[in-house]
Amino acid sequence: MRMAEPKYSKNFLTQLCSCLEASTEGLNQRFNTAAVQFLQQVLAKLLNRKLSSSRLFSSPYTSIFKSIRILDSTAFQLPDVFSSVYPGAGGCSHKAGIKIQLEYDLLSGQFLHIHTGPGKQHDRTYGSLCVPTVKVNDLCIRDLGYFHLKDLQHIHDSKAYYISRIKSNTRIYQKNPNPDYFRDGRIKKSTQYIQLDMENLMNSLRSGQTYEITDAYVGMSDKVPTCVIVHRLTEEQQQKRLRDQAVREKKKGMTFSPRSKRLSGINVYMTNIPIDIVPMGQVHDWYSLRWQIEILFKTWKSFFQIHHCKKIKPERLECHLYGQLIAILLCSSIMFQMRQLLLMKKKRELSEYKAIYMIKDYFLLLFQTIQKDTQELSKVLLRLFNLLQQNGRKSHRYEKKTVFDILGVVYNCTMSNNQAA
Repeated sequence: MRMAEPKYSKNFLTQLCSCLEASTEGLNQRFNTAAVQFLQQVLAKLLNRKLSSSRLFSSPYTSIFKSIRILDSTAFQLPDVFSSVYPGAGGCSHKAGIKIQLEYDLLSGQFLHIHTGPGKQHDRTYGSLCVPTVKVNDLCIRDLGYFHLKDLQHIHDSKAYYISRIKSNTRIYQKNPNPDYFRDGRIKKSTQYIQLDMENLMNSLRSGQTYEITDAYVGMSDKVPTCVIVHRLTEEQQQKRLRDQAVREKKKGMTFSPRSKRLSGINVYMTNIPIDIVPMGQVHDWYSLRWQIEILFKTWKSFFQIHHCKKIKPERLECHLYGQLIAILLCSSIMFQMRQLLLMKKKRELSEYKAIYMIKDYFLLLFQTIQKDTQELSKVLLRLFNLLQQNGRKSHRYEKKTVFDILGVVYNCTMSNNQAA
């Protein structure tokens, strides 16, 4: 049975008080700084407990990559009364907003970092804070918001791997095979590198074609040595990108440069993964693994209503926020464990979106059963597993690769032409 989702109004406080021996004002006073700190500590302890699956699914790549770290953020608007505590990113009618940063390991499902802050917080700043935690043989997948050449160089120096999009205004070079020299034999630095004309390169590629530059140097001053992959979009994909850019310009009050719009026909990636591990033609697929975090964020808003907020005091908002993050962490941990079990027992791929929906419905029953004994809990978890086995399988679209497809996981696949994964 699905419980009513909270709307965080005065009436909801009255609903809560009907189950407690407390008045609405008494309950409202419980939402204080101490309560916020308590929930923060609970969330931190759960993160440190590493509730994710200790066993990784079998894949040709799990012996190469220790983890696949995906970092992204989700944001939502708040009533303007919160603007002094949570200033928004600007560019829209709302002055207040919250941004939640999440980094998680795609292989184990472990949440590595969670951070809440004001909507105006820059992604790149937080990305730089996470880089020192990267370990040997980790793979970091980063989008444009986290693009920072010094971070990528640090990842490489840590003997880890990265795949990142490159911003359109970033300069890409190759070494000049015929540089100019001074009389004493020194190379004239201004002739040491040749800047690539990305517009000419884009126009030379066919729709869907991929081009590799193995000996590239990225950045006007950094000149990070790397492999650059250029992928030409189809006409349909390019037009969609231009429409999305127009929407962002209108919504956020920003303006894309004419050059950025002209280069909208290509995706440009940089990676330090050797081509014998991930061939040039597969880099785009591997980068698409990053979109899995968008599925998680979608469940946060669809099922946990984490973005619902009215004019309430900040402490109550933060109690709601951290309470929901605790529920999300527990639900996601169960989901990733079930994903591993379903693959081991039945060779099937679990839909994260469907699974989280069903697991959340079991929360109240799990809570009640935990207070009894482990035998009853095992029965409920077995019932949940059978439910996920029957109704939680990932649907497959024609020619659309899933995580297991990209990682080379062996499983039983059922194709579907009209269902979404």
